[in-house]
Amino acid sequence: MHIKMFHRVRGRLEKFFNRVVGVARYIFDYKILLFSILYIVLNPCVIFLLRNILQRSSIGFFELLLSILIPVSLLILSKIFLWKFIEPTKMGQKYRVGVFTFFVLAKYASLAVLISVVWSWPVLFNESSVLKDAESFTDSSTSFNMYISEEVEEKHRKILLTATLLEDLNFGGKMLSKNSSKVLIKLPNFYDFSIGQVCKVSGQLSVPENFDDFDYQKYLGNKKIFFLMDAPQIECQKLTEVRKGNFIRNILVDFKMKMVGYVDQVLNEPQSSLLVGILFGQKRLFSNSFEEATRISGVSHIISASGYNVTILIIAINKVFFFLPKKSKVIAGLIVIWLYCILSGLSTSIVRATIMGSVSMIALLFGRSSSVHISIPLVSFLFLLLNPMAISDVGFLLSLSALLGLVYLLPIFVQMREKVFKKAAFLDEYILPTLSCTLTTLPVSILTFKTFTIWSVLVNALILPIVESTMLFGFLAIIFFLLFKPFSYILFSVINVQLKCFEVVVMFVKEIGVGQFDIERRFLPFLVSILLLFFVVLVIYFFPLENEKYNYYLKNS
Repeated sequence: MHIKMFHRVRGRLEKFFNRVVGVARYIFDYKILLFSILYIVLNPCVIFLLRNILQRSSIGFFELLLSILIPVSLLILSKIFLWKFIEPTKMGQKYRVGVFTFFVLAKYASLAVLISVVWSWPVLFNESSVLKDAESFTDSSTSFNMYISEEVEEKHRKILLTATLLEDLNFGGKMLSKNSSKVLIKLPNFYDFSIGQVCKVSGQLSVPENFDDFDYQKYLGNKKIFFLMDAPQIECQKLTEVRKGNFIRNILVDFKMKMVGYVDQVLNEPQSSLLVGILFGQKRLFSNSFEEATRISGVSHIISASGYNVTILIIAINKVFFFLPKKSKVIAGLIVIWLYCILSGLSTSIVRATIMGSVSMIALLFGRSSSVHISIPLVSFLFLLLNPMAISDVGFLLSLSALLGLVYLLPIFVQMREKVFKKAAFLDEYILPTLSCTLTTLPVSILTFKTFTIWSVLVNALILPIVESTMLFGFLAIIFFLLFKPFSYILFSVINVQLKCFEVVVMFVKEIGVGQFDIERRFLPFLVSILLLFFVVLVIYFFPLENEKYNYYLKNS
């Protein structure tokens, strides 16, 4: 009995080890994949180190020079070593392969660090320079011209405006460049503003303060916002007179706000705010009770611009266009998700999620499922290259982790289901995709919100069918509101019932009163590491090999 168990455990360990080797060889074989993964892993480390260097400004330049010279030296040495000593020699094969692998890793890791330093340094240097002189900019009142560069964010007692400066500010010899910082302006919520509106503001700047366990200063700093202004005097020009910002985005946001107005004419709260949140990622106010219920139920990401809605839309597209050939379905899906992205007003998080989703769909269009393994890290690398701070953006991490869930966990769950049930459409269409996305977004949610709810998977699985059809009926209802209002009222009535069910489910979970756990900050790294390790082991051991016909290393394992 013990011998059989020993051989069984040994066989499973050998299988896991062989797959690990197969995955490693696959990554090593595709150098662009190896480099992208190394860059994604090393980029936050570089940012952390550079921030620490810049805090000690007296030796900052010297340490910056070292941070560039060290990876450059390693890059040159690894290239010379590979060329001169490894390739021509006749040393033992295993030793030669091991040394060769080490220096190739050193080569690409050095290149990743070098590029990360070069691209992150200007952003972090600007951040450090602004914060170093922050006291000079906040010790007196000032006035400046600005324009509203992001959509207005509503809170219960105030509104938040992201202001982009139109002029440099002079504070007793210290200059705050108009391109070095944005300003977050807090005003009473009876004001009405539009994106692109030009205003003159008078008041006193202040530096954001951290609260509880949340690093608010760093959160805003990643958005290039280093100063606040609370309840200033403000005078704005009419949009017909002058308007700044991206012309196309301003037009799209205006169009979106018109559609939001149509919804508000027909539906009451919280159904109207739920619908515009699901359709457009529009941040709206809910009652404190309902907002708490969505958090406890684990569905907050569905009614905000998190990018998760794009994942839901991709799942829905596969079902709505089930009758189309594979390539036609992918093309239709690409058109739909980009229309959704445009209608959302090109929200940053939704644009990122749309690009990520498009990459996976294009890979499927060309019939190479294995290319998804390369395209996802590659596109993530390009995002980080364009915006080094994106690695700490919750929307980016949620959309990326949800996509990884669909690509890697869903095939495992489907294979497990087939061993128990031959046909289970509801499981394949709703439960398993939801389970895959919810599980892979769990580390991000826990790290961000420092809470864990046992209801997340169950509630998301119950609500996903509602959300899918609500998105479809919602767009149709808005179209018919312009073309033939009586029919739109019928659709809005259906939507109202669906969203009432949404409300009932989340409020019921809240009334249960148990299931949500706050996690202490000191336990977060350990818990997140355990979850990530669990997912990596799960995927490596159970991922169906029939999906990997191009990965000859893994097939041979």
